[in-house]
Amino acid sequence: MKESVQTAFDSISPSAKSLLLTKALTTIPFAKEAAELILSGNIKQFSRENKFTTKLILRLIHFETRYQSIDVALSELNINNILEFSSGYSFRGLKFCKNPEILFIDTDLPQLLEKKELLVRELAKKYCSYPTNNLILQALNVLDETTFIEITEQFPPGPIAIVNEGMLVYLNDKQKLRLCKIIHKILSNRKGYWITADIYIKKDEQSGSLTDIFNESGKEFLIQHNVEENKFKSFQAAEAFFRNNGFKIHKKIEVPPSLVSSRKYLGKIHRSQLESLKNRKKTRETWILGVNF
Repeated sequence: MKESVQTAFDSISPSAKSLLLTKALTTIPFAKEAAELILSGNIKQFSRENKFTTKLILRLIHFETRYQSIDVALSELNINNILEFSSGYSFRGLKFCKNPEILFIDTDLPQLLEKKELLVRELAKKYCSYPTNNLILQALNVLDETTFIEITEQFPPGPIAIVNEGMLVYLNDKQKLRLCKIIHKILSNRKGYWITADIYIKKDEQSGSLTDIFNESGKEFLIQHNVEENKFKSFQAAEAFFRNNGFKIHKKIEVPPSLVSSRKYLGKIHRSQLESLKNRKKTRETWILGVNF
């Protein structure tokens, strides 16, 4: 099995590989274990090559904070039916299925799910001392309304929490509108909330940008996928967008610094540079959205 997992990982995109390696340097559940399983000793090599530069540290804090914000929101809502879409190589479901009352459906595109299923089986076998049959992996194109609704029909009665991180910035306005329509329809019928960590603001509205924390290859990836153009103009514009599509902000999530393990690396940044970083304005938020009847 180990050889097949590593073979499957050879075809994973450099961006996904880099993100997994980055998360492996934090305490995000199963990130390090997944990276070690498929990359062997490359984690240590990755950290040595990056030498914990300011960009790497900011990248660690950014992605760990974003991940933890979803968990904080889920803990506040206390909903047992959870669907995560476009989850990538995140293994949140393995953590939450420890609670047998939770049904967690993890979704992404078919080509990614084929590889992820190998990883989940190996991680569950090696690191989970509890049953994981309440974690379901299913292929989903989030703009396919029929399939999206059919998947949510697998949940038992009760409200649904639909969660995502790192997806909306890859959708243009027309696609975001379609996604909002689908999720609004589901939540109107079943009740529940949409937790999105993708309230990103364009750099011309705030000082700093997501691209500031990436190397040249990372920046090129973001440019190719029109990430900057797909961000919201401002937090006010984002709120208006969701309001116009039938949603209201239930709560904006703040992550306690104690939950972000990568903050320990801030000590590696020179004090003068650290002071300037403190003045950077917020460029991302996580919102719990409810249906506005």
